[in-house]
Amino acid sequence: MDQEGMDFQSTFDRLTAPLGFGIAGPAAIVMRNGLNRMPLRSNWVMMAVTAPIGFAMGLGIKRWREKINADNMAVMKHYVLTHPERFPEPERRRYKDMIKPWFAHRW
Repeated sequence: MDQEGMDFQSTFDRLTAPLGFGIAGPAAIVMRNGLNRMPLRSNWVMMAVTAPIGFAMGLGIKRWREKINADNMAVMKHYVLTHPERFPEPERRRYKDMIKPWFAHRW
């Protein structure tokens, strides 16, 4: 549970929510233009306005979700530390002890 300061999140995972929300606004405007039979690239000012707003919303939602996950991990870690009898250390086994002998079964 302790990550020792390491971040295991890829760049793709870090940018998925912000870029998705940032593209959603302009994509919705392009779809609306297509449904209204207008040129797809018309109303580009609103596209330019909605993209950074969506990106900021995506960052906010991502940070909100990370805070919830951090709180959940803190609760779990606290429970594990206060109830060590429920989480015994696993016994250490060597690899050679786990290999079973092989017998050729010939018919």
